[in-house]
Amino acid sequence: MKESPNLSARPIVQSVQNLDGDGLSTRRRESAVAPAKRSHWIVFLIICGLLGLLVFKTVLHLIQTDTKKARIVNAPSPVETAPVRKQTLEEVIGGSGTVQQFNTVQLTTQITARVLEVPVWIGDIVKKGDLLVRWDDRLIQASLEANRQYVQTSNVKIKNETRQVERYTALAKQNMGTPLDLEKAQIALADAQEELAKATMGLREAEIALERVRMKSPIDGVVLERLVNPDEITHNDQIVMKLGAIDTVLMAAKVTEEKIHSVQLGLPAEITFPAFPAETFQGNIFKIDPNTDPVTRTFTVYIQINNRDHRLKPGLSGFAHIHRAAKDVNAVPSVAIVNPSGDQASVYVVDRSGHATPRKVTLGIVANAMTEVTSGVNEGEKVVTVGQLYLKDNDKVRSTSKSDIGK
Repeated sequence: MKESPNLSARPIVQSVQNLDGDGLSTRRRESAVAPAKRSHWIVFLIICGLLGLLVFKTVLHLIQTDTKKARIVNAPSPVETAPVRKQTLEEVIGGSGTVQQFNTVQLTTQITARVLEVPVWIGDIVKKGDLLVRWDDRLIQASLEANRQYVQTSNVKIKNETRQVERYTALAKQNMGTPLDLEKAQIALADAQEELAKATMGLREAEIALERVRMKSPIDGVVLERLVNPDEITHNDQIVMKLGAIDTVLMAAKVTEEKIHSVQLGLPAEITFPAFPAETFQGNIFKIDPNTDPVTRTFTVYIQINNRDHRLKPGLSGFAHIHRAAKDVNAVPSVAIVNPSGDQASVYVVDRSGHATPRKVTLGIVANAMTEVTSGVNEGEKVVTVGQLYLKDNDKVRSTSKSDIGK
């Protein structure tokens, strides 16, 4: 009976101990959750801080690199600059093309006759005085002889009529003749003189026609067109042949339109031909065609080449290297030019106070990404090379670390 209370009390104590254990575990769990929540907040705040810093740096970067953004917050516009320097610019402009005759001579006939001989063909090289066409001269020879006889007869007739007038004049002075006889003699003399004039004109025309039955080359050249053949009948003012003068020839080189401002009359050029691979021919720009081909976007530059040995024939293909140089000139990077192809080319010049102002300039040679400025800026002045498209007059600017490269 004494052991019963002890047995009944143990479960009670155990249950109390169990209750105490559950509460303890609950408190432990609550204490473990609290630090976890605090760490989450700390991580969240760190991430927000990093994002804020990133946004701040991004905005700062935009202000430092974007002219529009800098203007919004009244900050200096970020630009890159380069100084105006004295340089020697050399440019080589290339263009392919073909050889042409320096000029063309059209030969026309001034007689109506049958062609007997045409001893030249298209492409033949002829010398001055070489026979080109020969006509049948038999009718001309007959006309020449007839007019000679006519002139002689007219001279004899004039002599007779002159004596007759002299006779009637002498009789009139002696009051032996009549005025009517003298008048008739004078009229006959005048008629004889008119016939002599016509005969002389006919004789001269026949002599000239005889000279024209043999057409000779007036120049050293090449036969471009042969428009008549033997046994054909030609007429006055008919074109029978075309010659090209080739003592001097022209190289018609095609140059791209963006180089039209660089090409000038008189510039030297070197021309090479596949037909003469070991030689370089020298020439100068003689003429510039102002019209641009709408398909190829090129214009034609005519280069004059000495061709005394007649080796260069019309149609020969080649390539021209046109040289242009400007020594000790003011030059700026080509990217600094605003509207370089128009008549309002300008650059932004940065003064000592850091303000940029637009200034009109006159451009010259362009070579190796540099452009000659013939007026508008002075040596040593700084021009904006990057960012100028968004600038306004008198904007405050700030040069970036990439500015003045190559100083």
